[in-house]
Amino acid sequence: MDTSSSSTRLSPSGIAMAREWPSVMLIALLTLALGVVVLAWPSQTLVVVSVLLGIQLLLFGLFRLIGAFATEIEHPVLLALVGILMMIAGVIVVRNPFETVAVLAVILGVAWIVGGAIDIVASIAGSGEGSRVWTAIGGLLTLAAGIIVVAWPAPTVTVIAWIAGLYLVIFGLFLAASAWSLRSVAK
Repeated sequence: MDTSSSSTRLSPSGIAMAREWPSVMLIALLTLALGVVVLAWPSQTLVVVSVLLGIQLLLFGLFRLIGAFATEIEHPVLLALVGILMMIAGVIVVRNPFETVAVLAVILGVAWIVGGAIDIVASIAGSGEGSRVWTAIGGLLTLAAGIIVVAWPAPTVTVIAWIAGLYLVIFGLFLAASAWSLRSVAK
């Protein structure tokens, strides 16, 4: 009888993913730093906030798009679609930082709602090798942030900045915890 735990065994793709924990940690630290910057100067940096959030959308969209085809998941098309939508939103925001503040709230909120819903469904379905609990918590936080942003379609720049900043700080901490979990799996 084998006494080793089958729950610690990972597929080759899961092991490869776990070895990428430094990349996840780097994204976590960048997200956390961006959140702190947004919270520190909410109303003075409209253009900077818009551009930085656009870049964040581009990077997360790219990360989700790559993840859709780089890992074995049940529904890669949904993850790829979210990634593409996030990248499109990022390009729009970077190109028109002044004109897109209200639109940014709706686009950002919808992207977070869809992304959070996908993460929640993925955690329930048990797809992926990562911790289902962390995926569910991250999905719930993302979904809640999206609902808050969409509920106020024309908020002030300060409110957008505070919501986005808080979301980025919390999500950065979530990503850091996920990277730490991947690090322990990779050992």
